[in-house]
Amino acid sequence: MLQPYGDNFVPVIPVLDKPRHTDSHQFCTDPTCGCHEEPALIGPVNQQYIDGLLTAEEATRIIQGRQV
Repeated sequence: MLQPYGDNFVPVIPVLDKPRHTDSHQFCTDPTCGCHEEPALIGPVNQQYIDGLLTAEEATRIIQGRQV
């Protein structure tokens, strides 16, 4: 049986998941995250679309965090 902790103790649980945002993957898969509406992040993706480097579908998937 576990012993109760004191009132001022907060257990720390390490998170071993991949980071949500990195330099190479700035959009995460969480649809509620603000990264999907951040103009500073969307601008470069839009520019790649305008330059013909991405299709509209690819740009949309990148911003949604679904493009690998």
